Amino acid sequence: MKSMIAAKEAVSPSDPQIEQHTLLTSIVLHLFPSLGVLAGSLIAAPLVVQAGFPVELAILLSSLLVGVSLRLGYLFYQGKKHNGTFSLRGIVLYWGRMPWWQYLLICLPLLLYALGVDVLLQPVSRALITHVFWWLPMALLPSTTASKLTAATLITGLVLLFSDGMIAPFVEELYYRGYLLPRLSRLGWFAPVLNSLLFTLGHFWQPYNYPLILLLVLPEVCLVYWKRNIKISILVHCTANTVSAVLSLVLLLQVR
Repeated sequence: MKSMIAAKEAVSPSDPQIEQHTLLTSIVLHLFPSLGVLAGSLIAAPLVVQAGFPVELAILLSSLLVGVSLRLGYLFYQGKKHNGTFSLRGIVLYWGRMPWWQYLLICLPLLLYALGVDVLLQPVSRALITHVFWWLPMALLPSTTASKLTAATLITGLVLLFSDGMIAPFVEELYYRGYLLPRLSRLGWFAPVLNSLLFTLGHFWQPYNYPLILLLVLPEVCLVYWKRNIKISILVHCTANTVSAVLSLVLLLQVR
């Protein structure tokens, strides 16, 4: 009986006991850290290129140093405000429990789906770069030449692995799905849709990937909301990004 009640509570359509954000507050909190990442990327890009590194390193460093700091800093600020200590208890929510086989049943199809969507939408992203977002500064456009193995590209690949593969997506899930999503739950099933849309819009440094990002993140966020379990999105987001970063490193190491 207790397990049935817990399961019912885990999938309830709203969480009235959780403090809810206004729409304006939610939009600001979704987008402000991303504006910091964009500004940091534009500032760092000429310095990175001048030092002989690929321009992509500017976005990676900004995401790590600015994005992670702003998001994690705000979460701990809220923890200090509500708990009296720098604790995330009651701040980062949706720590639902599932048996291990459900993680496999949910996460493996999501990863295969992500791979398929990525392959199918790469031509769309390239077309958007060519015909719509051609005016973006070079700092925000992907490199058009194949990378060769040098100390600079190897360092960039390692930063990609640890920043974009592990640290940044983990913090993003704590912030967007563990903090912001529950505080939109009064919207019912529009909450994960709005969360996904704002998360996608926040990738200001790669607007050509908006269709790809939205299609990747929306099913994941809906499952998190349904199960009240951010461990789903943490596993999928970190695994997908890590695999992508490892493949990039492997390809780089094969270039002579």
